[in-house]
Amino acid sequence: MYGAGMDIEELIRVASLARSKACVPLSRFRVGAAVITASGAIFEGCNTECIIPVLGVCAERNAINHAIIHGEQEFLAVAVVSDLSSALLPCGACLQYIQEFAREGGRDILIVSQGASGERIVASVNELFKGGFPADTSYRDVQESFRWTSDS
Repeated sequence: MYGAGMDIEELIRVASLARSKACVPLSRFRVGAAVITASGAIFEGCNTECIIPVLGVCAERNAINHAIIHGEQEFLAVAVVSDLSSALLPCGACLQYIQEFAREGGRDILIVSQGASGERIVASVNELFKGGFPADTSYRDVQESFRWTSDS
């Protein structure tokens, strides 16, 4: 157990089951993820691909979106399981996505990655992702940066 009520082994088990449902006709590289929320609920996701590679979605973001659809937005941990022998950490886009929810909730989020060999990496999103928007960036700041100006 990591923290109050977090069963990491169950989170890994759910991520492993999700991996088996991955839709990856191009790469054949399956990834499963699971998130546990502050309420204790676990939501799974798998990576998906289509004929246009850039339209695919990572397992981590699918798991988070699955939770959001069910009204959950406070995440404690994310587990990632892939077909690789060694542990695979979330990509930069997923780390940015996870970090935004961490900041909104005023907490760090644990990342647990496990490879097929059983190798495991456990770290927080803030340890893994030093980039992204500064912590004090607001949605308004981002909206302001999209304003078009005329140099006429």
